[in-house]
Order: sequence, then structure tokens, then C-alpha cells
Amino acid sequence: MRYLSPENRVVAHRKTRALRAARLAGLLAVAAASGAEAQVAPPAVPQIPQAGGGQAAPGLAAAAGGPAGAPAFGLAATVHASESYVSNAQGTATGSQDDFISTLGFGISSYDHTRRVTFDLNYAFDAQFYARGSQPTQITNHLSALAVVQAIPDYLTIAANAFATPVILSNAGILTAGNRVVANGYTNSFGYSVEPDLRFRLGDFATSNTVASYGSTFFSNPNGSAPGPIIPGVTGAEDINYRFATQTFASGPFFERFSWSAMGTINETKRKQGLLSEKRGTGSLAYAFSHEFTLLGSVGYQAVTASVPLTNKISGLTYYGGFTFTQGDRLSLTAEAGRSFNEPSYIGSLRYNLTPRSSIVGSLTDVVTTPEAQLLNTQTNPTPTPGGTPAPPGSVNPQPPGTLFNQNITRYQTLDLSFQENMERNQAAITFYATRQTFLSGTFVGPQTTESWGGLLSYSRNISPRTTGTLSSSYGVTEELGGHAGIFTMNGQITYNLSPRMNVFFSANYVDRQSSASLSAVSPQFTGSLSDYQITIGLTRTLLP
Repeated sequence: MRYLSPENRVVAHRKTRALRAARLAGLLAVAAASGAEAQVAPPAVPQIPQAGGGQAAPGLAAAAGGPAGAPAFGLAATVHASESYVSNAQGTATGSQDDFISTLGFGISSYDHTRRVTFDLNYAFDAQFYARGSQPTQITNHLSALAVVQAIPDYLTIAANAFATPVILSNAGILTAGNRVVANGYTNSFGYSVEPDLRFRLGDFATSNTVASYGSTFFSNPNGSAPGPIIPGVTGAEDINYRFATQTFASGPFFERFSWSAMGTINETKRKQGLLSEKRGTGSLAYAFSHEFTLLGSVGYQAVTASVPLTNKISGLTYYGGFTFTQGDRLSLTAEAGRSFNEPSYIGSLRYNLTPRSSIVGSLTDVVTTPEAQLLNTQTNPTPTPGGTPAPPGSVNPQPPGTLFNQNITRYQTLDLSFQENMERNQAAITFYATRQTFLSGTFVGPQTTESWGGLLSYSRNISPRTTGTLSSSYGVTEELGGHAGIFTMNGQITYNLSPRMNVFFSANYVDRQSSASLSAVSPQFTGSLSDYQITIGLTRTLLP
């Protein structure tokens, strides 16, 4: 139920259909998204799938070659093995033990780009074996697949996306260093979406754009998980089906500085508890005072219904006013304020390319949805890097602090702001995020509205032609289950090329959570304060090309 202004929604669908690669970023922070104005270019080379336990499997991207002069088709494959020591194998506050983990896995990455068909795929498989039996063998899959077909050039485009990734059930529950997948704290998600986009031009007067989307997300628990919830208020994830259709008529060049649009939308999420439905009609006007500055305004009505009772009345009149400021490809800023869901609402997006290699990206969103639908939207709307390509796959896609799988219909108001720089030998990123949740259905532990915030700092350097180092750290405060917790993480990795096809890597991961007394009291074994560290050494062998 994400709200975008009518013009931005048209732009968003036009651009995200060009590439709907899965964002599978690890750590506890959320990488900043660029909202409706995010421009995502197809990656020229496969990205690096991750080894188990959050350690990168080096070598796949290097094996595929660089983007300059890359051919239309590429295929890369690697195998990897590693040994790890972990201090808190179960990821619990009490009763855990240390253990040694053996990991075996492989990665496949491929792309095929022709004039009318684009295909991109990244897949990684891992099997983790616990020497002391503290956990059963864990199998994880990480998939990001996209196909875009220009069925009728300039008229009909069909995009299909598939993903698989483990996700964290709650940042206040079981937690592990490096986001290692363990029983009862994580769930395996699988999903897909299909989106045809039909476009017609009515001369210079107007354009017609019809977009339909259908998707599903499925979940399975890791080996050894309990059959039911182990923490009150964290009921786990359940399968959903998602349906979306929108019809937009927008002004053409005939109107010059003045532009208008009329849009009708139906958006449905179906799950075991029933149906969540939104029907919206919106009209918008815009006037360009110059090439740089455009004044925006929109008004409409939204009707939101659900099979379960809602605590707040969120159907009603919606209106927004704001502006867009652009300076070529260097700066794009959109800011709007108004009323939605019968409350004040603020939305916007920012992309500022400081240099060709550095940028500031931000978004301000207002969403009513379910945790599972939020996940589906995350996996089918990637976060671009300074170069314009999606972020590389990671091991686990944890929710923002405060976001948990509790089966409640929820309003999410989220701010993301990120600085990213990609230099010749160095890459750096700083991210800040803040989320406010308002539960609109079901039962919940603690207050109806919660707030969480945090930040992430990451740095990578090509130390020498054979050696690469990465370092990242994050801190976030999450408010969940009637209490709060501060979560600190530190992750580092050194990769050394033994040969053109063989790499050795060493990594260390640490997590520490300090829970409040009220949070610890919810379930002392699982929601209390905890810490865990993991030390890993491993090998990666390139098989193809």
C-alpha cells in the first residue's frame, strides 16, 4: 500500500520494470532507497553470491569480467568451503553454546542481454554442518532472477522476477553474528512477481499506461524450528498473494509547462487472515516554472478495507502539495506534504550525484501493508548504487529495526538517507534510517506506535592487486514488544587471491544486543541481552568461465 504521487507512481513503474533485481543486502541496517525516482540500469556482470553465515564468496564477479566491453551473454560459477567458530550457536540470550561450523556451497551467475530480452540471474546455495550438534544442518538458498521482454516494442513490456532469501523474524528475538541462519529466529522466503505494462500514445495530447502485477511470497522454517511461535507477539510469517493494477492517463507535449494526470488503482494482498484491499482514484496537476522547478499538487480518495477489523479508520480523502527540483542528471529532489490514511503524511525522494562516483540517495515513504507484502516489495524494488546498478546480493535480508513478523496490518513511515562513494580502490557508504510503525489490526505486545532508528558505516579497499578488505559497523535502536534494544554489529573480511581461480578469505563478525528490562521480561531466553562472534576462514574456487 505504498503511496506515491500519481506522476511518481508512473515513473516508478516505468523504471522498476526495466530491472527488478532482488535487493538482498545483509546487516541490520536498511540501505537507503531512492523512492519513485530511482533509476536502475541492468548490471553488465553477475554479482557475487554470498557464502554461508554472511561471508562473501569472492571470485564470481571477477570471473565474469568487468562491465567495460562486456558481451551480451555471461556465465560464471564458483564453489566454496569454509570453517567457522561461533560463540553463540543458537543466537539466544541464555542456554546457548559455542560450536564449529563447516560450510559447503556453490554460486551461479548469468546474464543474457539482447535487443528485446534481458535476463539476469544470481544464485547461491549453502549447507552448514554443526560439529557439536547445537543446530541441525541448515540449508540456505539465495536467488535473484529477472527477465524483461519487449513483447511489442514501444507498447507492451512483460517483466518477471523471482527471489529466495532468509529473513529475520524479529530483531528483538534470536540474533546471530553475520546473520547466520538458525532455527526459530529466521525463516526462508521464496517469491515471484509478473508485471505486464501496456502503453499507448494519444498523439501529443496524452498517454495511456496500464500496469498489472501479480506476485506471491512463500515461507518455510529452517531445520529444527519449533512448530509454533516461541516469543509472544512474534507469530512468524505466512504465505501471501499480491495483486495490483493501475490505469493512468497523463498529459502529452501539447500542454508544455502545464501537465496533468488521472489515475485509478486497485491493490490487494490475500493471506490466511483474509483480504487487505485498497482502491484509489487520484488526479494531479503540475506546472513547470522552469526546467529545474515544478510545482506539484494532487487530490483523490482511497478506500481501504480488510477482512479483519482495523483499529483506525484510514479510508478517506487524500491530498498532497509539493515540488520537484532537478538539475540534469546531477540532482533530483521531490518533496510533498499532505494527508493520507486520515492523518498528516510526508513523502519524498532525493538523488544527488556529487561526482560520477559518489552520490547522496534518500527517500521518505508512507505505507500501509503487511510484513510479508513489505518483503515482496523490497525484493522487487532494488536499491541502486552510485553507479546505478543494484546492490549486490547478501546472506540475509533482515527487516528494519522495529519491523517484525506479527501478522498485523501496519502503517510504516520510513526515512532513509545514504551517502555512497565508489573510488578506484575504495568504496564507502554511510546510511541513516528511521522507521515509525502503527499497528492497525490484530493483537500486539506493547504500544500501538513504535519508533526505531540507526545507522551503518561500511568501507572496502583494494589493498593490493591480490588483496581486498572490507569493514562495516552498524548501530540501531529498535522498539518492539513493549521494550527497546540497542544493537551493535561489526563485520570485517580480508580476501587474498592465491591464483586467478582460487581465493582464500578470512572474516570476523560480532553482534551485541542490550535489551531493556521490559523487553527481556517478554521471553528471557530469546529477547534478553545477548552477544555472539564468528570467525571464519574459507576457500573459493572459480569453475566458469
